[in-house]
Amino acid sequence: MALQRLGDRQYFYDHFMEGCRHHYAAHADYCDETEEERIDMNSRQPPSMMNYTELGFAKVAAPKKVFAALQKFWEENSGSGNEHAEDWDEGNTYTNHWDVPTFMLDVADDKFKGGGKHMEKLIWDGAKSTLEKWTKETLQPCSLYGIRKYGEGAVLAPHVDRLPLVTSAIINVAQDVDEPWVSVC
Repeated sequence: MALQRLGDRQYFYDHFMEGCRHHYAAHADYCDETEEERIDMNSRQPPSMMNYTELGFAKVAAPKKVFAALQKFWEENSGSGNEHAEDWDEGNTYTNHWDVPTFMLDVADDKFKGGGKHMEKLIWDGAKSTLEKWTKETLQPCSLYGIRKYGEGAVLAPHVDRLPLVTSAIINVAQDVDEPWVSVC
């Protein structure tokens, strides 16, 4: 077998799927159904979409005001048990949440210092101009999840967002890693 820079991806994938099936033993078939839907959407949706770059994504700096507000919000609210473990649908294969839970810190929740509708609006308003400049489209806010925390060993499976979440943004607020993220497209 040829040297694989990222290791044996088939073994990794098989282990990933077995982890899901084991975790959802009573409904292990949900893992395969969700995975089939994810792969189908990855194949079916992109040809009907317009790419704004050759790869379909771009890495740009977040607007300074948005980034500063998110960093401050994170620093003031993370690590105090405020992040809640995300509840994924049975058989969901977008992350390996059965091995490494993901956590969410909701920026729209006004119980958090600096959180609430004003923070959500600041993010929407600040990111909108960057996204509209990139897409040359007039955009409307659709959803905002907050700050998701991935732990060591977490996997976010390659996927396309469901419609109408066609233009989206990820802002890396804070990270503590031993090496840079590996992005497999």
